[in-house]
Amino acid sequence: MPEALHPYASKPYSYLRWLEDELNGNKGPGATSAPMTLRPEQREDVRAIATAAQRGWRGIYLANSVGTGKTLISVAAAKVIARMRGAQTVLITVDRPARITIPSWRRTIAALGDDDLRWIIMPSDSLGKLIARNGRPKIAPDVVVTDEAHQFRHASKRTDYMRRLARLDAPAEKAPFVLAVTATPGHHPGEWGYLSSLFAQVHGDPPAQWADFGKALAARGTPLETSYGKWTWTKEAKQSLQVQQREIAKVRDVLLRHDPPLMLNRAAPWGPPPFDVELVELTPDQWRAYELEWGDFRREMKIARSGNDVARGLAAIVRLRQKASMIRAEHTVDAVRAELERGYQVLVATEMVSTAAHPVADMLEAHGVPVARIYGSNPNAEAERMRFQRGQAPVVVFNTPTAINLQAREQFADGTFATDTPRRGLFHQARYSGLLAEQTMGRAHRNHQVCAWSLLAAMGTIEEQAGLVMLSRLIASATSTNSDASTFSGVAQIFGADWIPAAQLAAELD
Repeated sequence: MPEALHPYASKPYSYLRWLEDELNGNKGPGATSAPMTLRPEQREDVRAIATAAQRGWRGIYLANSVGTGKTLISVAAAKVIARMRGAQTVLITVDRPARITIPSWRRTIAALGDDDLRWIIMPSDSLGKLIARNGRPKIAPDVVVTDEAHQFRHASKRTDYMRRLARLDAPAEKAPFVLAVTATPGHHPGEWGYLSSLFAQVHGDPPAQWADFGKALAARGTPLETSYGKWTWTKEAKQSLQVQQREIAKVRDVLLRHDPPLMLNRAAPWGPPPFDVELVELTPDQWRAYELEWGDFRREMKIARSGNDVARGLAAIVRLRQKASMIRAEHTVDAVRAELERGYQVLVATEMVSTAAHPVADMLEAHGVPVARIYGSNPNAEAERMRFQRGQAPVVVFNTPTAINLQAREQFADGTFATDTPRRGLFHQARYSGLLAEQTMGRAHRNHQVCAWSLLAAMGTIEEQAGLVMLSRLIASATSTNSDASTFSGVAQIFGADWIPAAQLAAELD
């Protein structure tokens, strides 16, 4: 290939390489990376997954805590199962941003050795490329790894494509082994549909009987009902966190207490991330600006409510959050600079881009602080991540809650390591989804590296109240996978928007 075309060459384990190999009739070279080894507890989990496969189970759910090395476990387990079954093809679906998640999986495969298997790493949004015009899969994988499997918790095209590729509606003997990987399965059991075929096998039912997962659970007594086309808790269950936890445990234990276990949920031995709420005092000028925005918000909400204009109500909430976020930007910058002086590298988590990520990053750089930016659709996301990891930028501003590693001492493909400077995390905006908040904190609090987090909120404002809701949901997540069971109803009451359907409010805030 001419040197000018090298940047366009296919990458190992990509779909483009797959097509290239098919046309050439032989396999191209694999990736290279410094070797990695599994810790004893990771090897134990690989053995547990292999046992489930050996006994004829069609999959397993890997729910270990964020940062415990699920990628390493998954690749090692896929190799063992491939050897056991004489398999050749392993499909791995990954979440966004693909420019970071795909290289991470490629590096792990290379570090453990690809065993001359045919690996395909595909972003979940690109799975349609693997479906032919007649609706059938173009490939027949022997092992499927669905990373961040909770992205398939709702009905969508990508979920439909995943179900076809993993043959979830086929009998176990005709289906690949599916390893579902996520530490945050969903907001309630009705969202665990990506595990439908496994539950069907446990109950001895045809897979098609569990295709509508919420319906199958409801028929067995789980308090679920449909709302706006999605399964959610019944009205009675929404009123009791104890009921929700009990029902979650019933569904979860079908897999967790099975022999052999069909769910692994090893807690991080370094404990949960330290977390607190830090309240910021607004200046008089900022208070006036906030009160003006608050007044406008209340008027808009009153008008929207009187006309039952849900869209207008949702827009009012978003505008208030945007304006409140911009008012506090300089306080977040001051907090970041203080943590830098204490010797930390700092992570700033935002949700919105133009009214949060951009202002904070721009103000920091105006103070001479280099900033790595991982938000929006930045095509250089991996290069930005490496700037932070190598210490060239002591601050990263990001809004990607999953699939990126920002921890200290990360090992890179060339055998070198990220800086050992301790990390410190700041939420510039509250994540009302406990699922996303937990995932966000796991970007740096992982693999025995501790990263403390703080949520910044303006004292005496609606942000303070909403921040406390986020804190309560994170506390609840310590005992229940349903960290969001009542989050959005609580947020709705705080904003005076409890008349807005929870499903629409969740989509706007999540």
